[in-house]
Amino acid sequence: MENLKITQTLSTFHIQGFPDAVKVLALKGKQAKRLSDLALHRADLEFARQCLDALTIAPEEPTVLKESLWRSAVIHTLKCFGDSGSRFQLQAKKVLKDQSPNAMVVFNYFKALRDKHFIHDENSHSQSIPGAILNRGDALYKIERIVCLELTAMTLVPDNLNNLNNLINKTMAVVMAEFEELCASFTEALEKMPYEALLAMDSPKYQAPLKHEIYEKRTTP
Repeated sequence: MENLKITQTLSTFHIQGFPDAVKVLALKGKQAKRLSDLALHRADLEFARQCLDALTIAPEEPTVLKESLWRSAVIHTLKCFGDSGSRFQLQAKKVLKDQSPNAMVVFNYFKALRDKHFIHDENSHSQSIPGAILNRGDALYKIERIVCLELTAMTLVPDNLNNLNNLINKTMAVVMAEFEELCASFTEALEKMPYEALLAMDSPKYQAPLKHEIYEKRTTP
């Protein structure tokens, strides 16, 4: 994924590395929204991939580091397939249509792992077993302590790492194929327009999110 150096002026953006450029043009409409959503999917998948890469060099202790990277990788991958109100969701059956039938089994496993274990506590992967420690008969008191045995299933295992990496790579390939196709379509359409009309087009605008917007659905320009 190409990383562009971008600076923001008072009114618009400046993208570095294009010496002949004079302006950034704002793209609008349904196809522009689709392109924007694909870019957000790409960003989540790239973040998930970086988490898996970081796992290979993360120290064994403290164990929370590797577990945090693992959970983040799963969550951000499945975020692309989530029921978002602000961007379209990827369809697993379409993304994996040319894969083996086991690919959907793997996808459903990670979806359940995220939904019913990492995000919500619903399945047996997390258990807390209450108990009481009973002393011997000649002790001063019978019950030494009330305890809860907190047990969590280990999901950060080689097979899961390999399966998630494959899912990320396949999903990224599908996302990038459509992204590049839309880019080519926009380029072709814009090249046919008079230069004066292009120069008169609006530039992209960015509004920094306000604190109250954390509760609100993102609006599309």
